[in-house]
Amino acid sequence: MTTTTPVRPTSARPLGFFALCAAIVFFSLGSTIVKKAGIPGPALAFWRMLLTSLLWTGILYATERRFLTRAELRRALVPGIVFGLNITAFFTGVTKTSVANAELIGSLTPLILVPVGAIVFKEKINVRAVSFGIVSLVGLCIVLFNAPTNGVASWTGNIIVFGAMLLWSTYLVTSRRLRSGTMSVQAIMAAIMPIASVTVLPIAIVTGTISEVTVHAVPYIVLLAVMTGTFAHGLIVFAQKSVPIGTISMMQVAQPALAVLWAFLILGQTINPIQVLGMALVMVGLAAVVTITRRMAAPAPETGADLEEG
Repeated sequence: MTTTTPVRPTSARPLGFFALCAAIVFFSLGSTIVKKAGIPGPALAFWRMLLTSLLWTGILYATERRFLTRAELRRALVPGIVFGLNITAFFTGVTKTSVANAELIGSLTPLILVPVGAIVFKEKINVRAVSFGIVSLVGLCIVLFNAPTNGVASWTGNIIVFGAMLLWSTYLVTSRRLRSGTMSVQAIMAAIMPIASVTVLPIAIVTGTISEVTVHAVPYIVLLAVMTGTFAHGLIVFAQKSVPIGTISMMQVAQPALAVLWAFLILGQTINPIQVLGMALVMVGLAAVVTITRRMAAPAPETGADLEEG
């Protein structure tokens, strides 16, 4: 009689962390691309969202040979509306303030999501991980508050971006509930994007910006749709299956520091030597957060549902 050694399925958690890191890199490029597009936020948000809707619908059909059901659209209604408002607010705010200010305000999500993750999703708050998260925030402040003064910032833009941060936090919480159900990543995104497009449309019409699209802006709209609207947001939803929501928010602290780097490489903005120190603190703190969180997390149950890759 021969026996075979059962093959242990690969945990979904490492894949979730890898997907999250890739999403952060893509998102960090977003502010620079919005600046390069040079058109009003509502117009950019609508056309980017419309193109992204078509892409996700095609992905859903290619992978599952079906279109969305009414039940799936109903489930995605709230996160879809919130997501559309978030993108519109952020695209508008970043055109009215500096990349540094916009990214700093956006990094405040851990102040909301860590306690929400503990209360709503019963996620444990590791004191050591939070301590290293604070180290990252200190490094982030060094990076952003020591930025050169040649940027354009305004309180109007700062307030709009703050609203976008609150909407993004709400989107992460509501879309997490979708991922905990039976919907695949492609079904979730294919449902959210059309709802978000419909949400943004009246804003673009009322502000009179819907037709303010230039030839110069078209490549940037396509790049935003593919890179952030498709890959980055899809990777975030994928990561939510195995990565705690508080960890997602703390790891996104790296996004502003990376955005400063892209602004230097693409927009020609300068980086002060002290900002390099701040970036190092951000990366060290985040590495510690990820390591501690992974060691303290209980092993994921080895069931088909838990190992689903979407």
